[in-house]
Amino acid sequence: MRIILAIALFSVFSYEFPSCSKDVTEGEALAKQYCQSCHAFPEPGLLPQNVWKYSTLPYMAVMLGVSKEIDQLQKPLSDYAIMRPQSQLIADDDWEKIKEYYLTKAPKELDIPAYAPLAEDQSFSVEDLPVALPKGTIPNFTAVRIDAKNHQIIAGDQSNRVIWVLDAQGKPIRKSENQNALTYIEPWKEQYLYTFIGTTTQANPDVNGSVQVIGKGGPKELLKGLNRPIELKAVDLDGDGQEELITSEFGFMIGGMTVWKQMGSSWTKKVLNAQTGATHVDVRDFNGDGRPDIVALFAQGDERIMLYTNQGGLNFSETRLLRFPSIYGTSSFDMGDVDGDGDLDIVCTAGDNADFSTILKPYHGVYVYTNQGKMTFKQQAFYPQNGATKVMLADVDADGDQDMLSIALFPDVEKRPAEGLIYFKNLGKSFDLKTIPVNHLGRWSVMDIGDLEGDGDLDVVLGSHAVAKFPAGGFDPAWKNSKGILILRNKRK
Repeated sequence: MRIILAIALFSVFSYEFPSCSKDVTEGEALAKQYCQSCHAFPEPGLLPQNVWKYSTLPYMAVMLGVSKEIDQLQKPLSDYAIMRPQSQLIADDDWEKIKEYYLTKAPKELDIPAYAPLAEDQSFSVEDLPVALPKGTIPNFTAVRIDAKNHQIIAGDQSNRVIWVLDAQGKPIRKSENQNALTYIEPWKEQYLYTFIGTTTQANPDVNGSVQVIGKGGPKELLKGLNRPIELKAVDLDGDGQEELITSEFGFMIGGMTVWKQMGSSWTKKVLNAQTGATHVDVRDFNGDGRPDIVALFAQGDERIMLYTNQGGLNFSETRLLRFPSIYGTSSFDMGDVDGDGDLDIVCTAGDNADFSTILKPYHGVYVYTNQGKMTFKQQAFYPQNGATKVMLADVDADGDQDMLSIALFPDVEKRPAEGLIYFKNLGKSFDLKTIPVNHLGRWSVMDIGDLEGDGDLDVVLGSHAVAKFPAGGFDPAWKNSKGILILRNKRK
């Protein structure tokens, strides 16, 4: 659902363009007028003609309620007809002009640049953990977390409906079966908060996500009725000594980023932004006023990174930091001092490739945006990585600067399978890219970094999801034997 070009806000505008020639000038003007009102304008060159024609434009027609297009839809696109508005939001003639513009200007195929070879990094020992169920299916991990304090790993396997707790050696301590898809684990009051997306991770209108307290006295439901929640953070935002909860709900037709405050035995809700696609927040005091602020990623439709500056009393002002084209598939971000100048920079990935345009895209990869001062950011670098899914900053080589690790759920398994996990060693003004040799063991969907063993260095845990769509290449039979969780133990100490 990241290929949205224009959503319901099209209806806000009623500007009429005069009739003109039969070229695509008028269609371009219409597209820019409408699309840029909702999100960064998607140039026709971002997708090939056949994808625009058979996937992206039909989906756009659903969002605009274009009846003559919706009536012709075939599965799986026809399943999304439930998202059509109550009435058509654009005239048929204007819709045809927009279609003609994209189909005329789009290339027949995208120009995919030559891949740079990736040497192997040998700084980690790789352990494939024996956590598969005896009669289980291929694992599909939707969450992993290193609990450095207790030297444990927590991981949720959606396919087998099991949540594992493992010790520092990777041996199971306990398993909980018949569980919904786990998306996040947050330490809380010597316990954990487990976030469950709902009964399925697939795009759906069901509002059945929840948060449970796991620890003393067994599981206890804390929040329910969430709209496909991806993450929950616990932070004291108002300085009263009690942690608020911040939920990121990806949603379907609605979603959003919300702050929850505990009032006795219940929780009050304050929505900071109701946009779908909320996936991740970074909470820090960004302006030095002593109050924690929030930076949030919204990764659907209007793909953007937003700053919420804490004004006190759980009131926040909103500022857009970065905005991306609506079909980039922005999938993650992290913050840290990448260039060593003392302020926080942003790294992010574009690479979600599971929807209607499962093709290789030259703009998928890792982006580095350096802080120019006062939380303004400029792109410093782009590193191609097909289907990049999550990037994390950490000083994994203990040399005092911020390195990166990035996983790709949708790599080019035919021509560049080694890009499934890339280690970016910080060289100061650039990064040296190497692969870590784990790509024959799975397709990496989730990752965490931490000192698992308590020995002073940073280890990595990966979870595999080997049953997703493939934009290139095919299924590797070796993945059927994968246990689904890897520990990458740092050998530097």
